[in-house]
Amino acid sequence: ISPSSVIRTGKDCEMTSDEVPSALYPLPKPLSLILRHALIHSNKKYYLDHIKTDSSPRSDTAILTDVVLQPDPMEAALESLIRNSLVAIDEMYFTTSALRRNRPSFRHRTCIRIQADKEGGTLSISDMGIGMTRADLINSLGVGASSSMSTSVLSEVSMLDEMEDEIRSDGKDSHIDDENNEEESYECDNSNVMDEKEEEETNSSDSDSESGSESQHTTNTNENIRGVKGNYPTLRIECGAKELGGFYSSLCSLATGARVTTKSRHDDYYEFEVGIMPSNTYSDGKDKVKSITSNNQVRALTHFSVSRPMAEGKIPSLSNGFSGFCDVRGECGTTVILHLSEKAISKGYLDEDGVLAPLVGKVLETSSYRVAFYSKCSVAERKEIIEANQIEEEDLAKLNDSTENVSMDWNDDTDENNANDINKTSNLTEMIGSFCPMRERAKYVPLRLSLSERKRLRLVEAAMTCCDYTTEVDTKFRSKARRTHAQLAGINSVLRGLVTACDYAAGKEVANGDDDISQYSSFFQQMFEIARRHKIMNPEKMRTEYGKLVYLLQDAVSPTIQPFLSFSCKGSIETVHKFLESRGGLKLLDDNLIIIATQEVLAEKKSRAQINNEIKRKENAVAQLKKKYQNSKLSSDDIHLCLYSICDNDSFLNSNRVPIDKIIKYLQKYFSPSIIEEEYSLAIVSGMNGARLSHNHERQYYFALQSLTLWRDIIDDMFRLWAMAEEDLLSESVSYELRDTGQGMQRVQQSPLTYKAMRTLLGRVQGKVNNWIGSSVVHMGDHNVPNSLTFIDKYTQVPRILGPIVTCLENLERLVEDDAGIKCFIYDGFGGLEKLKKDILYDFFRSAFDGSGADNFYDAGSCIDGRLTSAWNWCSQLPNKSFYCIFKLTGFTGFDGEFK
Repeated sequence: ISPSSVIRTGKDCEMTSDEVPSALYPLPKPLSLILRHALIHSNKKYYLDHIKTDSSPRSDTAILTDVVLQPDPMEAALESLIRNSLVAIDEMYFTTSALRRNRPSFRHRTCIRIQADKEGGTLSISDMGIGMTRADLINSLGVGASSSMSTSVLSEVSMLDEMEDEIRSDGKDSHIDDENNEEESYECDNSNVMDEKEEEETNSSDSDSESGSESQHTTNTNENIRGVKGNYPTLRIECGAKELGGFYSSLCSLATGARVTTKSRHDDYYEFEVGIMPSNTYSDGKDKVKSITSNNQVRALTHFSVSRPMAEGKIPSLSNGFSGFCDVRGECGTTVILHLSEKAISKGYLDEDGVLAPLVGKVLETSSYRVAFYSKCSVAERKEIIEANQIEEEDLAKLNDSTENVSMDWNDDTDENNANDINKTSNLTEMIGSFCPMRERAKYVPLRLSLSERKRLRLVEAAMTCCDYTTEVDTKFRSKARRTHAQLAGINSVLRGLVTACDYAAGKEVANGDDDISQYSSFFQQMFEIARRHKIMNPEKMRTEYGKLVYLLQDAVSPTIQPFLSFSCKGSIETVHKFLESRGGLKLLDDNLIIIATQEVLAEKKSRAQINNEIKRKENAVAQLKKKYQNSKLSSDDIHLCLYSICDNDSFLNSNRVPIDKIIKYLQKYFSPSIIEEEYSLAIVSGMNGARLSHNHERQYYFALQSLTLWRDIIDDMFRLWAMAEEDLLSESVSYELRDTGQGMQRVQQSPLTYKAMRTLLGRVQGKVNNWIGSSVVHMGDHNVPNSLTFIDKYTQVPRILGPIVTCLENLERLVEDDAGIKCFIYDGFGGLEKLKKDILYDFFRSAFDGSGADNFYDAGSCIDGRLTSAWNWCSQLPNKSFYCIFKLTGFTGFDGEFK
C-alpha cells in the first residue's frame, strides 16, 4: 500500500497511483429511468441497433409503456449549457489576480469555443473557466438535481418502474416457442402507436404462441396495463432543468450521451461520461479513447464513469497532444461533448451558421465574453486559439522573471525605502505576533497541505464521520477489560478501513488476518498527521470529527492499548520550521522581507489602486526571497509553500484577533475608567441581574479590558497552545480518567505542558496591565475543563462571540447612510446611531463580564475560564435584549454558526 496516493479500487477497475481508468458509479434510479426513456423516444432505431441485448431483460419491456417526456425546449437546453460556461468563466475571472487578468495573453480565457462534427454527430462546447474537481463530477454533475425532484415527478417515475417490473415478470411467465413469432411480438410491442389491424395481428400471434393458463394469465395482465382503448397508459414526466438540473435536462432534450473533460486549479484532469457515446471519438492527447459504452452499452444508461487518463499533477497542454479546437488546455477549463439525438440533428443543431450562431448570440448579447465557432474561423484563427494557452504560459514566465528584478518599493526603487516600508508597517510585533520572532513562530506554523494530502484528508474525515468511536467507548462498562476490548475493536476497524479504502487487496488480506497491520504504521501516522495539521490551520473545521480522531489516537498510544497494536499512530506535525531546517533554509525566517511577503492584503476601505500596489509589493517580496534563498535542497516552489503557509497563519490572526482588537478600541472610545457618564456606569453588584461579582465602574472597566487582552494573546498564540494541547492529549505517560463531570462522561486528564504555557502567557498579560483584578486560577484537568482539548476548544469560540457584535456595529453605520427609513427607525426608537452603539456596548461590558453563566456559584466568577463562561451567557440572553432586532437587521444569524 502506498500512502502517497489514495486510490479507489473495485472489481470494475484496477487502479495505480499514476493512472485511474474508468470507474463506474450508479446513476440515481429515477434519473436512470428518465434517461433511458428519453433515448428510446428520441432514437428508437439507434436503441434497437445498439442497446437491446439478451442480457438486458428490462430493455425488452421498456418500450411497452407509452411514456411522454417533457424536457425543456432545445433552445433552452443549449442556452443552459452556454450559461454554465459563462458562470465558469466568471468564477475563473474573479479568482484570478488583476495583474494577470490585465495581460493581453489572458484574453483567450474569456472566449467560448463551439465545434459541430457532422460526421460524428457531436457538438462540443468548451470554456477556459474554473473547471470541476473529481468530487464535483461525482457529487454534483453525476447525480444532477435528482435529490430535489418534485413529489409528482417521483410518483410518475415510481409508477413507471412498477409497471415495468410487472411487465417483466409477465414476460418471464410466458414461454414463446416460435422464434419468428417472438421477433414479430417484439417489434409490435415496441411500437408506440399501433392501428387496430396491427394490434389484432399481434394478439393473434401472441395467442398462437401461448398455451393454457399461461396464455390466459398474460392476456389478462396486458389488458389491465393497456387500459380501456387497448393502448398502454400514458405517463407524462417532467424532465426540465428544475427537475433534473440543467445538464441532464439538456441531455434529454438534445443528446443520447455526453462526455465532459475538465481540469480544475485544485485537482487533476478528469473525464466524465454518461449515456450513449460513439467509440473512438475523442483524443486524450495520446491515443484514441474508447467509450465505456462500446463494452457495456446497457450500463451507459444506468451508470456514469469518471477517469483520470493522465498522471497525477500533469496538466493538459499542446505539448501533451491536446491540440483540438475544443480541447481543455492549461490550469483550468471544461469541454462538454454531446452526441446529438436524431431529432436534434434534424432540427439543425449541427449547423453552426444557420442555427447555433443566432441562438448563442442571443445568450451573449448582454455579456462581455466572446464565442468562436470552428467553421467560422480561418485556419490562422484556429491555430491562434489552439496556441493561445502556450503563449499565455510563456507570457507569465516572462512576467515572473521581470518581477524578480523589480525593487520592493513601487515609488523610488531603492533598498533604503524597502527598509522604510518595514518601519512604516504599523508595528513589527503587530504583524508577526505579540512576542514571538518569526523563527520561533514558524516552529508552530503547520505546512500547507498539498493536493495529494488534501485527497487523503477527505478519506480520514470521511472515516471519522462514519465511525462512532467515542459513543461506543466513552460509556460505563462492567469491567476495564470490556472497555479495552471495545477500544481495540474500534481502533482496528478504523485502521483496517483506511487500508481497504486505499488498496482493496491489501485491505482484504488485513481483514482476513493474512497480513500484519503494523507494517502500515508510517502510513497511518501520515494520514492522521494530515488531519491534525488541517485542523490546527482551520480551527473552525472538523469540530466533531477532530474530537473523535484525537480521542482515538489518545487510546491508541495509551499504555493499555499500544502493546496490542505493537506500533504508534502518532506522528509529529509537519511545520514550516521543520521543513526549512531539513533543507538548510532557516535563514529565510530572519529576512525582514518575510514580513511583507507573508502579510495578508486586506481591503479595509482601500482604493483598488492601493490594493493592487500592496499585492504587487507582496509578490515582489516573494520573488526576491525565492531568488535569494533557493538552493539544491530548497526549490523555489518549496519557498513559495513555506511563505504562504505563514500567510495562512497571518490570515488566521486577522480573522480571529481583529474582532478582539476592535472591541478593545470600542471600550476605550466609549468609556473611561475615571469618568462616569450618567446612565452609563459599568458598576455591577453581586445578586443583581444575575451578576456574581461586585465591581465599581473603574474595576469593571479594567476587568473587561484585561479579559479581552488575555483573550487576544491566547488567540495570538493559538498555534503554540494547540501544539502543547496535542502533546498532552497524546502523552504516553499521562493517562486520563473517564468520569461523569455533570456534563456527561468526560476524559479528565492533567495537561502539564498546556498549563505551563497558559501560566506563562497569563504572567505576560498581567505584566501589561497595572493591576490584575479577579482570580488567576486556570482550570485544567478538573470537572470545569476536563482536558486540553476542551480548553483549546473554549478559546476558539472567542471570535464567534465578538465577531457578530463588531459586524453589527459596523453594518449599522452603512445601513443608516444607505436607508433613510432605517435611519428614522433608529433615531425614533433608540435615540440615534451613536447612542444605540453605546447602549449595545454598555450592556455587553456589564453583563458579559459579571461572573454569571455557571450552574453554581463556585464554578463561575472571575477565574480565567469563568470570564468566557459569562460571555457565552450574555450570548444566550441576546434574544431577550431590546436591541436584538438591530442584530437581525444587520444580518445576524447566530454566534456558533455552521459546524462544517
